[in-house]
Amino acid sequence: MSEYDSARLLADLDALRARADALTTRLSAKHDPRFRYTGEDRNSLVRVIVDSHGRATDVVVSRDWRQETDPAGLARAILSAVGEAQARRVEAVGAGSAPATAALLDRTPAAGGSLAGVSGPDLIRDLLPLLDDAERQLDEARHQLEHHFTEKSRLTSPGGELTITTQAGQVTEIEFADRWITAAGSDEVARQVCHLLQDAHERAWAGIGDLLPRELGELMSFAADPEQMLRRLGFHT
Repeated sequence: MSEYDSARLLADLDALRARADALTTRLSAKHDPRFRYTGEDRNSLVRVIVDSHGRATDVVVSRDWRQETDPAGLARAILSAVGEAQARRVEAVGAGSAPATAALLDRTPAAGGSLAGVSGPDLIRDLLPLLDDAERQLDEARHQLEHHFTEKSRLTSPGGELTITTQAGQVTEIEFADRWITAAGSDEVARQVCHLLQDAHERAWAGIGDLLPRELGELMSFAADPEQMLRRLGFHT
């Protein structure tokens, strides 16, 4: 392989690593579990608290909400409180107060991986098709993730008390069963809403890591040290 080809191989690996890093950092942030973010609607009928990953940890509904609004108005108040809590969380992450580290893509090569113990021409022979496969799988993962997060999802509580609609990981609609909301106490409403918000969050993120190509882990580890990589390939650095 010529110097030009070796440089191109290195550039391809760097580009692949950058794409994988951008995708996993966006999706797999692990935040300090102690962080909490609170949102309220403008009339203080509902308070929602979320953790650093956006999962609801508590919902409080005013005991006097019926004196202020109807069930549709309560649903709007919940959406407003959830939106404010999530906005505060995003703002805090952007400001660096909730440090994040990528976690979905394991960059440690598995023992006995296809590149382990191989060098020189044999390594080049094994590496080139692996690069092609990783590029293709990364494209497929991106398309699957886009579909996963743009598709609308409806989730109903086990007893049929309420239904929520989510899109792009955000709650967009809440509907109460008329018979239930007429008699339900504020604590019961808050409990059911919190549980369903948690279920929706877990459903939205379940299996996300499985959409990412596992072969990337070995390539990312191999490309992490360019000088060592070129030595194994048999090039002078």
